[in-house]
Amino acid sequence: MRDFSKLENENVEKYHYYIIGKDEKKITSKLDKLLKFYTLRFVENFVGREIIYDVSNNMLSNAGLVLSKQYEENDGIFFKVRKISFLPANVRRKSKKFYLAECTGSEEPKDFPIQIANAIQSSFTEPFTIDLVSVVRQTIPKIEIKVYGKKYQIVGGFGYKAKMFFEKTEYKDLIGGKKVVKYGLTFNAPTGEENQQYNQEVLEVIDKYCTELVPYKQTRFEIAKRLLFPEPVVVEKKFDDEE
Repeated sequence: MRDFSKLENENVEKYHYYIIGKDEKKITSKLDKLLKFYTLRFVENFVGREIIYDVSNNMLSNAGLVLSKQYEENDGIFFKVRKISFLPANVRRKSKKFYLAECTGSEEPKDFPIQIANAIQSSFTEPFTIDLVSVVRQTIPKIEIKVYGKKYQIVGGFGYKAKMFFEKTEYKDLIGGKKVVKYGLTFNAPTGEENQQYNQEVLEVIDKYCTELVPYKQTRFEIAKRLLFPEPVVVEKKFDDEE
């Protein structure tokens, strides 16, 4: 049972990759062959969905906050508030995540303005000078992220277990209707000193032999913003010298 009263702490380190092409079988065949002392097992298909909310001027995301409704097959539907960093991806810390009470598919953040406002305030050390309850009541759905995937388990000696997910992710602008599809892989490496050697062996095979995989460190929210709302390219106009 999820504890909704505190920050979520994950016991895995996640490594994300884009897949060049869609050939999942080619990648699993390589891993199955090269991870000689491990077994790669298919577990199940899965579907995930997240709707990201904000006010019309994107005040929350501009302040480094992502408010969303998360749909999970095993855990139900719930609201999530997370604080993101604007530091470069290679030096930032993990985002702070607050999971709020479960909800129904038809409920919106504006139905729980006080609880969500308190979670937002808890993300910062300094108090807000604006009425957060009023802000939450004005939020609307902005972005939908759907993930269709396959879950695998990597099992090794001495009790080692890791998870790998092949994912087709659809990013959709709920206001303008634009949709972009990306294919990727996520490796969930278990934390703890006892797992470090095994994690490193798996990562070395991925990095050396799976040339179809390109690592990235952006969050899905950052990817959605970049794909759906790209910043305009500014082209400097050059003038000929006057004669």
